[in-house]
Amino acid sequence: MKKNSLIWKINHKENNHESFLLGTMHVKDARAFTRWDDMLHCIDNTQIFATEFNLEEAELQAGVNSMDLPPNLTLSKLLGEKKYKKIKKIIYKSFQIDISFFNNSLPILVQNILTEKVLFEDQQQALDHALSAYAKQNNKVMLGVETFQDQLDILSKIPINYQLKQLKDTVKNISNFRAEIKYLADLYQEENIRKLYKSTKKSAGKLRNLMLYDRNFKMADKMGDLMLENSCTFAVGAAHLWGEKGIIKLIKDKGFRIKPLLKTQNDLV
Repeated sequence: MKKNSLIWKINHKENNHESFLLGTMHVKDARAFTRWDDMLHCIDNTQIFATEFNLEEAELQAGVNSMDLPPNLTLSKLLGEKKYKKIKKIIYKSFQIDISFFNNSLPILVQNILTEKVLFEDQQQALDHALSAYAKQNNKVMLGVETFQDQLDILSKIPINYQLKQLKDTVKNISNFRAEIKYLADLYQEENIRKLYKSTKKSAGKLRNLMLYDRNFKMADKMGDLMLENSCTFAVGAAHLWGEKGIIKLIKDKGFRIKPLLKTQNDLV
């Protein structure tokens, strides 16, 4: 499987179900919607639509404190007042964001907000949310291949010091940060899932097991179980697709046939 694609068709010799795996980005930038019509076609022709976690359930379960620092901790305390003021000034100048509003938040939340700010907001919703809204409107069974609690558990295992370092490194070189995010968006538009995976793996560093591999195994197991009984469309972050421990390889190892569907192909179903 040397071809790159954001859409993969899956079937199994034991049934007639046809399923699809979509690689997504959680952004509103137009580059993320490069295969929009094809992705909707996949949803139209399957019974179940599943994102990494059920977005509707997440909205109901997400407490206001799910992204907060532990009690008595703030960003200003963790960074020190002098460093905090410096970072606050740089972020406001570069992104017009006042991080005073996020002083009680985990550093990773601030990092995510800056990431989204780098890209354009061409659409009203991020791609995964837009796909989910379409699936719901068309009465698909809505599921998640992880739970929202799974996401919170992963978040709790990312050391605060690691999150702080990521934020400091971002502020240290804003232009480099912008370039990296735009590079990933361009790779996505090009459907280069191999380079997306390699870049994400590199940036995850020692956390690649937690952030990538462990999740891939868990998601592939759930997908395999669902596809034996139903036709499904799965929408997960594109960085999870490739690699020896990527979802494409793991699905294939479970006995499923999986092939890329390119922009030039018309055999989506």
